[in-house]
Amino acid sequence: MKIKFKILYTGLAATLLLAACGTESNNEEPAKEKQEQSVNPSEESSTDESTTTDGTEESGSDDSETSSSDSSDELADATLTESDEQPYALKVLPGYTLTSEEPGRDSLYSNTNESAFMRIETKTAEDGLYDYLAENMQEVLKASSDGVEPEEVNDVYTNSNEGVSNVQAFKVETATGPVTGVLFEKGDMIVRLTIFDAQDGEFTNDFLKMGETIQ
Repeated sequence: MKIKFKILYTGLAATLLLAACGTESNNEEPAKEKQEQSVNPSEESSTDESTTTDGTEESGSDDSETSSSDSSDELADATLTESDEQPYALKVLPGYTLTSEEPGRDSLYSNTNESAFMRIETKTAEDGLYDYLAENMQEVLKASSDGVEPEEVNDVYTNSNEGVSNVQAFKVETATGPVTGVLFEKGDMIVRLTIFDAQDGEFTNDFLKMGETIQ
């Protein structure tokens, strides 16, 4: 009888031991799963941030390329036109006409508003000529505005890719619209542009773009 009880007790003890081991094993597996889950969201977040950053950089690159493309296309429809009286040519946009005003002076005017035009003068570079033309340009602007002192403009041809150098620009406001004078050197030429615009100033940018292409 004692032997039977011992066998029974031994069997019960073994059963309880196995049950306890199974419970600990089950508890350990969910804990491991929870630990893995706590690590994975961080990794996914890092991956998401990396993707977002890369996407932002690509977008910025596209914007830069688009801006550069737009800039290069500004004069895509322009026609290279030679002056009848002076030794130069420039790209003329549709809607504008180049004509000789008098010896040494041409006018590039808008076909839709002939009061808006750009006077073009080119000279062969020589000592002292640039300084003389710079002073004279300011006097012309002052006279056209009934004595108003011209204001210097610092953003004309600052990023030129057309070989323009030594740029000076001044502007005055008049009753009929802004008048802008630009003086620069290009190769062995000194170029002086005098832009007479309408009151809303809508043509100045086109005139400046075309004037930059003088060659």
